Amino acid sequence: MEQIDTKKKYKLKRFINQLKNVRGRHTELVTVYIPKDYSIIKVTQQLAQEKDTASNIKDKRTRTNVQDSLERLIRHLRLYKETPPNGLAAFAGNISENESKVDIEVFSLEPPFPITTRLYRCDQTFVLDELEKQLESNSVHGLVVMDKREATVGLLKGSYIEKLHNLTSGVPGKYKTGGQCLSPDTLIMKYDGEIIEIKEGHNPLLIASENFNLETTEETPIIAKWENKKKLFKITTCYPKIEIKSSRDHLFFVRTKQGIEEKQLSEIGKGDYLIIPEKINLKLEYQKLDFYPKIFSTRNLKKLSLSEYLTEDLARILGYYLGDGCYEIDRLSFFEQRKDVAGFYKKLIEKTFNLEVKYRFRKDKNYHQLRVYSRIVSQLFKQIFKEDKKTLNEKIPSIILKSPDSVLASFLAGFFDAEGYISNNRIGLGINNQYITRQLQFCLLRLGIIGSLWEYDNRKNFYSNNIRYSISIEDIKSLENFYRLIGFMSKEKQKKINFAIKNKGRTSKIRQLTVNGKEIARILRNSGYATDKFHASQFFVNKRQMSKEIFKEKILNKIDDEQLKKRLEMFYNSNLIIVKIANIKELEETTTVDIETKNHNFIANGIIVHNSAARFSRLREQAAKEFYQRIAEVVNQEFLNKKELKGIIIGGPGPTKNEFFDGPFINNEVKKKVIGLKDITYTDEFGLEELVEKSKDLLADEGVTAEKQVLHKFLSMLATDPKRTAYGLKDVEKALEYGAVEMLIILEGKIDDKKAEELEEKAANSGAKTEIVSEDTQEGKQFKNLGGIGAILRFPIH
Repeated sequence: MEQIDTKKKYKLKRFINQLKNVRGRHTELVTVYIPKDYSIIKVTQQLAQEKDTASNIKDKRTRTNVQDSLERLIRHLRLYKETPPNGLAAFAGNISENESKVDIEVFSLEPPFPITTRLYRCDQTFVLDELEKQLESNSVHGLVVMDKREATVGLLKGSYIEKLHNLTSGVPGKYKTGGQCLSPDTLIMKYDGEIIEIKEGHNPLLIASENFNLETTEETPIIAKWENKKKLFKITTCYPKIEIKSSRDHLFFVRTKQGIEEKQLSEIGKGDYLIIPEKINLKLEYQKLDFYPKIFSTRNLKKLSLSEYLTEDLARILGYYLGDGCYEIDRLSFFEQRKDVAGFYKKLIEKTFNLEVKYRFRKDKNYHQLRVYSRIVSQLFKQIFKEDKKTLNEKIPSIILKSPDSVLASFLAGFFDAEGYISNNRIGLGINNQYITRQLQFCLLRLGIIGSLWEYDNRKNFYSNNIRYSISIEDIKSLENFYRLIGFMSKEKQKKINFAIKNKGRTSKIRQLTVNGKEIARILRNSGYATDKFHASQFFVNKRQMSKEIFKEKILNKIDDEQLKKRLEMFYNSNLIIVKIANIKELEETTTVDIETKNHNFIANGIIVHNSAARFSRLREQAAKEFYQRIAEVVNQEFLNKKELKGIIIGGPGPTKNEFFDGPFINNEVKKKVIGLKDITYTDEFGLEELVEKSKDLLADEGVTAEKQVLHKFLSMLATDPKRTAYGLKDVEKALEYGAVEMLIILEGKIDDKKAEELEEKAANSGAKTEIVSEDTQEGKQFKNLGGIGAILRFPIH
């Protein structure tokens, strides 16, 4: 879009002045703004509804005028096949100054710059703010907002901000020095799905991390590892309950009012929000069993079937065995309270191994017993489960963790059939093995199931002093995922899950949005929506959080603007959610582990944490320079040959913008156009708006400078070559008649609109340029004393 020329500017100004003089007797003057790309058909439909609503106006005269104005306006808008490229401003109302006479008129204008506000209003005056903004400036400026993680490049065209490009990098926005450390037993997930303690990590090893740009799980190599000795602090979260132990200087990703930031543990506390993935996405393949039985004699050897790969059926049997099975050299035994569950696993084992399974009910002990008599099957289970006391010491087998999600889900189904329960609309599983429950919490995240980990002293069990550990699954989305992907074999338990899902409220403190409520409110208001219609006032001022499901119900489902809906759906579909810190407890000094990863983050105990700062500075600076170069390529491409560009403004938090401007990145010709650097907070589209707001001084000075140059040239020629100038209305009109004018100069407000338009047309017809100036400068005041109208001539006419 080109700059607004003088003729268009005065046309707009006259249009505004004409409407400013209209006054309604009541709220009967109709104003409609239709943004660019918005359906004009939707607007006519809305106005038709408003016309019906206007029938409720008590005053008959006002009611008639409003309805007639809306009807005229609807007919006028139907003349348009589609919304003009810059949108449309339309007005209708009674403009008669005679109270006894009604004169309904319709006015419309496609403005020089795009309209970004959607508005319908009835008032005593027409709403003209949006058009008046377009008079403030007629120049084009380049805008760049940036830090080391994100950059947005745009244009300021008059009062309209146009985003051209958004770039992101993997460079974190802050850097802290340090040797940040975690407890050696912290669990991390290898990218092949295996879960290990961080002390087992080494270089090279690929582990799971989060790509913050794409918001998905990706692999990252461990490139360094150290051991330290430091005091640890135990962080416990709520909704869900997760524990992690770290040193005071360890970096966490924290949701703040500014977005996601990296902060040391020493800078955060109770009530702050850490970041966890809603789901860990891994692409894994079926695993070979690699099982070779030891056969000492083929005598009485039973034939059996054994798959080459770990299948879903075998995985379910393994999960069931971990909970309710035991091993002997020649047989496996399973113990079950429910007859239907025992019957299911009898058939499943027989089908999987092609072996007969012995069943009996132990009435004296009140349980159902299954026995599989096969030394080969026993050897297979012993190879997978190596611990003798599996109840206390066993881990989830690596072959299960390395398998696809369908195999993992089947294993968990068997385990929950053995040890799981459903009570008070929540699913739980309790055992004495802490390590497995911690692994289990991690595993469930692969299936999009969020569980809390609890421990208690098991006082109710008189036969055991062991601490009891349990996993609790409570939010509706997790219950739905469990029901769909895992489930219980017991029909009674499955029925209870179904009941819980149907009766569970959508309100939840789990799966809460990472984005701030204030940010959502700002986006809605900028798109023309009043926030009070969503009934979420506490959320919009950051006093309450909001779960994704409530966000969908209260906000997303009420948005009819497809572009806005698509933008808000990004927050709903994000793989990141927040988890609130319940408390932080100081522990003793102990051995700690420090690792560094290539992607600068990894998932620890289910929480996304920052990696070590060691060797991080060099890598970060290298990545930053590469990002600066990418930004410069876009800036050079967009701004180098743009003749109408009046200047470029660069903004951003901290010294990043100075590093970019002072470095060897931008083309020298582009650098000459930079008129200022500004400190701002945001680096996205909101950053462009913030940059313009904080650059009013630069933009004003730039406009004044242009005026001063025009007037300085005129006044200098008046002093040195007066025959090449003319001033005063009579002499300027004469020069225009002769076609001698090279530049016509008019002082704003000095000549009436009609006369100014006439002079502009004459100037344009002879190929002369017209400049409008103000009296805000010393030169402007001098020019006013000369009559407020002058011209620089091509040739003398005297």
